[in-house]
Amino acid sequence: MEYDYIIVGAGTAGCVAADALTQSGQNRVLLIEAGGKPSSPFVSIPAGFAKLFKSRLDWAFETVPQHGAGECRIFVPRGRMLGGSANLNAQIHQWGHPADYVAWADNGAPGWSWRDVAPHFEAMENVAGHAEPGRGRTGPMHVCVNPHAHHAALDFVEAARAGAGSTTNSYNGEHYEGAWIAEIAHHGGKRFSAWDAFLKPAMRRRNLHVITGCHVSRLIIDDGRAVGVELTGEVVQKELRARAGIVLATGAIGSPTILMRSGLGPAAQLHRHGIKVVRDMPGVGANLHDHAMAVFSFPTLHTDTYKTAEKPLNLLRYIALRQGPLASNAAEAIAFARSRPSLSAPDMELIFAPFEWRNEALDPPAIHAFSIGAALAHPKSRGSVALRDSDPLASPVIDFGLFTDSEGADRFTMIEAVHWAHRVARSPAMARHLMPIPDLSNHPEEVFDQACAVMQTVYHPAGTCRMGLDADAVVAPDLSVHGIRGLWIGDASIMPQLPRGHPNAAVAMIGARAAAFAEATAEGRPAISFATHQTQGAAMKFRNMR
Repeated sequence: MEYDYIIVGAGTAGCVAADALTQSGQNRVLLIEAGGKPSSPFVSIPAGFAKLFKSRLDWAFETVPQHGAGECRIFVPRGRMLGGSANLNAQIHQWGHPADYVAWADNGAPGWSWRDVAPHFEAMENVAGHAEPGRGRTGPMHVCVNPHAHHAALDFVEAARAGAGSTTNSYNGEHYEGAWIAEIAHHGGKRFSAWDAFLKPAMRRRNLHVITGCHVSRLIIDDGRAVGVELTGEVVQKELRARAGIVLATGAIGSPTILMRSGLGPAAQLHRHGIKVVRDMPGVGANLHDHAMAVFSFPTLHTDTYKTAEKPLNLLRYIALRQGPLASNAAEAIAFARSRPSLSAPDMELIFAPFEWRNEALDPPAIHAFSIGAALAHPKSRGSVALRDSDPLASPVIDFGLFTDSEGADRFTMIEAVHWAHRVARSPAMARHLMPIPDLSNHPEEVFDQACAVMQTVYHPAGTCRMGLDADAVVAPDLSVHGIRGLWIGDASIMPQLPRGHPNAAVAMIGARAAAFAEATAEGRPAISFATHQTQGAAMKFRNMR
């Protein structure tokens, strides 16, 4: 069977692309997802996302030992369902710092500067309550400042602002440095993800066909053009064809592995696994990075932490009123600051949660505590994703390369972030909540060792199909794969550098642009102009078509 477009992966980017490509009614679109429907009740319960970790709805990857971080292995949860990781994240809605996109444009991705992407963010969102100028009020993505935040989160914001220098009213739509209660993808006391905002409406259209429970083992490349996909699983047809093109949207782990199994990747690695090389692309799987984070829990004498979130009274509050701890996103407040005054933008983040975060929430809280995560907002270290073997169902080899940058900048920044987290915890605003906190060592190596003992990431893998114009770049600025016609990548893998903060909204923006670029090319129109005024026009068109 032949479609106009095939989209591989139904995470945030795939949901957005499916919506965009079916809006006109002219395209016959197939969306393929390896997982199934987001059927667990913990998908819609905001505070329940950690219950999905290592479940049937999670790929539950794990890295190799991280030599720069005490040989720890890092858990990598990834959504395995319609809606993808947007259905098991902490819902934080963030555009990213303007400097992030300026750097993209200045380093080989023209057309991706702040002035080019900001209109897309505005067009997609529907912000509840009072919104700053430049924020969206009519888009499909429901967003609000967390209305269920714990009172201690407000004190965290007060304490963190004191140590973050200048402040702004919002961390979206402008340069930011300070602390805030998080804006979240939330509506009516429930998670409101890309599944809710984009895919559910699109699935009512007759020109969208969705297949679940199927793995794409490889792309079919014919004379330098992507013409279809080969499926693994219980399917009637093993091969499906696309007339206009394929949009790959399986994320920073999935997209490079599908490319490599299709013969697009580092030639030496492909030969090692007996895969025929279609195009030697050394950059496929390289540039992997994430926001490293060390989480510290501080005991409290208070008994109103979210340790009691699942008690009968709180369950009843949520069921009857959609209120209480279960209606919160758990990661309730965030703060950003610079580790050095000479920096032009923040490189540290703190994340506050009103409960004990034990073993990445795989274990329930044992005590009443508040937790603060100290994270790298702008990591320098890079790792890779590689094939374990040629089996399409085998987990890949994942190595974030944490704290391996040659200048040691990440190590320095993590130590500074840990000190900042402890200063906030010991501040007058927070001290009234917490039991006495032992002094933090002044020895940098001891502080770093303490961080490695509670090391994880913020679950934002990115960069493995990097966008750019150089020889190692995988996709061009129009998100087409270099040297392969009819193939676009639209997910976090194309990011040259992660935005500072939480990238789900950025991934949605990338999915929308990937669909627009693919449709323009297939229709024989010139590539969408990267001029600012035309980008704004495209965003307005997106808004008006809804």
